[in-house]
Amino acid sequence: MDNMTREQIEAEIRALDALMREKDYIGIKIAMGRATVEEYAEEIAESDRMAAKKNELIAMLKQMDEEE
Repeated sequence: MDNMTREQIEAEIRALDALMREKDYIGIKIAMGRATVEEYAEEIAESDRMAAKKNELIAMLKQMDEEE
């Protein structure tokens, strides 16, 4: 992952954003009381992993900016 170009990193971030948006309905269902966190534990964990990866990619972009 360290040898990625800026364009690759940005594309990966966009892809992660799209995947996470697909799961937005989960938070809405939980907030409305139509589902529980336990029912969507796997999906929530997956979203957490995607968010962590996105944060790593954003950090890589910041590091690239500092090195320029």
